[in-house]
Amino acid sequence: MTDDTSRALRLSAIAFACAVGFTTAVAVRDDLPGRPLGIGVPLSVPSGILIGWGAGVAAPWPMPVAALIASRRASQGDSGAALVCAGLGIAGIVGFLIEPNTYNPKAWTPANRYAIAAGIFASAALATTGLRHWRRTRLKVKLDL
Repeated sequence: MTDDTSRALRLSAIAFACAVGFTTAVAVRDDLPGRPLGIGVPLSVPSGILIGWGAGVAAPWPMPVAALIASRRASQGDSGAALVCAGLGIAGIVGFLIEPNTYNPKAWTPANRYAIAAGIFASAALATTGLRHWRRTRLKVKLDL
């Protein structure tokens, strides 16, 4: 089932993965530990990223991996996988909203600012295309009945 929404979802998942790669590099370079809701772990930023904790501007690495896998499954007709992508996109946005770094613009470097923008944009695109694909596949199933 390859249609426009499948391609858009796949591209959004790729963009999300690329954004997480970029934001991870910024987090390591600028030493931005992940502290969602002020909760931190006693690890260096690279170690926190490696174990899947994420960082101040970077989603945990399992999220883009799951998005890529789910987008592939969604293009094969699994409408639930499109909802997984939408959920991951929403979780990415929530992650930025609960991260204290997001609310401290005076401490932002230009790269930090771009990382926040790229992360939110890529997360929103993944959430939107995931929901569009899910709605399209649900409509197609209803029309086929």
